[in-house]
Amino acid sequence: REFDWSKATFGQVVLKFSYVGTNYHGLAFQEPSAASSIAATVESKLFEALVKTCLIRDRSSCSYSRCGRTDKGVHAAGNYASLMLRLKPSSAGATIEDYDYVSMLNGVLPEDIRIVAAARPPAGFDARFSCLYRIYKYHFPRKGEDIDRMGEAARHFEGEHDFRNFCKMDVENVTNFRRRILLASVKGGQGSVGEVTVVGTAFLWHQVRCMVSVLLLVGQGLEEPSIVAELLDVERHPAKPFYDLADESGLILWDCGFDGLAIAPGQWQG
Repeated sequence: REFDWSKATFGQVVLKFSYVGTNYHGLAFQEPSAASSIAATVESKLFEALVKTCLIRDRSSCSYSRCGRTDKGVHAAGNYASLMLRLKPSSAGATIEDYDYVSMLNGVLPEDIRIVAAARPPAGFDARFSCLYRIYKYHFPRKGEDIDRMGEAARHFEGEHDFRNFCKMDVENVTNFRRRILLASVKGGQGSVGEVTVVGTAFLWHQVRCMVSVLLLVGQGLEEPSIVAELLDVERHPAKPFYDLADESGLILWDCGFDGLAIAPGQWQG
């Protein structure tokens, strides 16, 4: 029997979700082309679950906004989306309640995509534009890298700089390459795995993976820690040098910061 949407009421909800990106062509929904069907992305599976549970009528009418867009093979421990979801029916005068969105959606989502939490946001909230900062972590197999040298190099990233030498150029859509990094650090991690942490207010395409690539060169003794400061000086180095991009499988969108959202960290404390 077809669902009767005429009686449905909606409210804005923020979903915090995690995923293993290995089997997906990135986060963002991809429109099908004449030559192919819809590519499997995290959002395609998320929208399937939302429609199946009748929490939204369709993708275009739910005022959907995502926080961090991740590429093919990249993972997330704490990404966020805001959208209008169906609320529980209530009798006259009763308080409108939310469904248990976490359980409902996890019951139909693939096991490699999980809803971690759900909450009502403050007025005027938008998952993309209300974000204060994003935290990325990159895990790499240790092969004798000098972690102290990598940490020294990473500190040069902190502050506001022009990162055109640390991204994949997207000249059609990006004209300002200045970005602010709140923290860049490296630690040995557990056992044979190292960890790079980067916190920033916004990022360019492939920026974190480019940053990690250069840090690994420093750790391997192939570059000096000062190479980061040199490449951030775009007057002296206006053209990006060639270096291999760090593998996507090590990158995790760890969390995102917002004001007034109970399920997310607030102002950056350093």
